[in-house]
Amino acid sequence: MIAMKFGVVGAAAALALSACASVGGPGVSSFYQCDRGTRLKVDFVRDRALVGVNGMRQVAMRQTPAASGAIYENDQGWRLHTKGNEAMWNTAARSAPETCRQVAVPR
Repeated sequence: MIAMKFGVVGAAAALALSACASVGGPGVSSFYQCDRGTRLKVDFVRDRALVGVNGMRQVAMRQTPAASGAIYENDQGWRLHTKGNEAMWNTAARSAPETCRQVAVPR
């Protein structure tokens, strides 16, 4: 009986710790650090992504069809392609996209 209680407590503690370490998801901001120094804050809301670049005001992007992962675009030429904890970020002003990785906290 005592071993069972400790097993349940241990499982609950592991679950709580894993929740603390999680990043992103519905209703939670996701943060990305890109290879050229760009920092993204992304809030996923239904079929939209609200994207803030380097601490600036967030801009809405709509989800578009993707063969793999999720793609979000807007009329300003911004494009975010997410897959797992990686993303490709591009704007109309860039000649090539940046590779980004999801981070637990912004830097």
